[in-house]
Amino acid sequence: MQRIAEIIRYSRENKIALLSHINHNNMQGSHKHIFNARVLLSIESPAELCRFLEMPMADLEAIMNVPEYRHYTVSKKRGGTRSIYAPEKQLKKIQKRLNYFMQAWYLWIKPNEVHGFVINPHYLGSHCNIAANAAVHTGKKHILNIDLKDFFENISAKSVKKLFASPYFNYCEQIAVALTLLTTCEAKLPAGAPTSPVISNFICLTLDAQLRTFCGENGLQYTRYADDLTFSSDHIISYDTVLDIILLIKNNGFRINVKKLRLQASGRKQTVTGLTVNEKVNVDRKLLRKIRAMLHDLQTNGIDEASRRHFMKNEEFSSGMKNRFISRLGGYISFVGQVRGKDDPVYRKFFEQSSLVPIWIRGS
Repeated sequence: MQRIAEIIRYSRENKIALLSHINHNNMQGSHKHIFNARVLLSIESPAELCRFLEMPMADLEAIMNVPEYRHYTVSKKRGGTRSIYAPEKQLKKIQKRLNYFMQAWYLWIKPNEVHGFVINPHYLGSHCNIAANAAVHTGKKHILNIDLKDFFENISAKSVKKLFASPYFNYCEQIAVALTLLTTCEAKLPAGAPTSPVISNFICLTLDAQLRTFCGENGLQYTRYADDLTFSSDHIISYDTVLDIILLIKNNGFRINVKKLRLQASGRKQTVTGLTVNEKVNVDRKLLRKIRAMLHDLQTNGIDEASRRHFMKNEEFSSGMKNRFISRLGGYISFVGQVRGKDDPVYRKFFEQSSLVPIWIRGS
């Protein structure tokens, strides 16, 4: 597989030729994903963009001129709110299609250090999830966690346009502007748009490359899961090193969430993307206790009371509350299976207990 630095030097035509060569020689990967990447890179004119998006020019121009989003806020776990911009139906359909094809292209130039916002990496013989992200940092003397503040909001429309015009895509001015209008809101990348995650990964390619080089020169391991950056070492990570990393991140236009910056030594519990990594990747004990408590409450007191107690609500039981409780419990148990493996005895016990949930619901 060609390295990123070699691939992006190619013209659009040569990128397409490279992908055709990969497809012809049947290298590890999906023919479908290679074809989709080639289709995306082949767009050269507004007419071709309209055909690609399966939309008449007049309709596409109307959406670009007045992109519609529904704005609302959601509460963060540690306080505060997050602004969500949900695209209207037609715009969302466009963004989902763009995301599908952009993911196919990103897959072929993705750095090994990136584990978030990646679809179907198993076609290239790898897996991208929080467990794979955390596994890189097991048994390390020091671990540094850095969270990027307002990740999407810090990516401007100007940066997105620059991306589409860059060697990664080589689009002409018209196409770069059109795609920027279709994927940004209020001059920034909107949280809630299907295209924002993959675009953020493309935007971070330079940051990822610089951090990989820095870590290679300083004996560090580096991974990124969305806006969560992790660094680890078998040696002490000095404060000078931390400051150098922060400066490099800021020079790439991102801000640090100081409240979530942590330097963890091996003598205490070390966590990466919510998983403990002192000796092996494992689920935090707090989550295991929560699952046991939810299952016990469900079996002992029934779905109505268990749902009320979990969501700390005193109002009369509702089916919506019940469904959220069951969905959350199922998600927690699936997460344990993903991290510890489906043969793990703790997961098997949770799974067997949860299989009785439909019976309890019918009896409530």
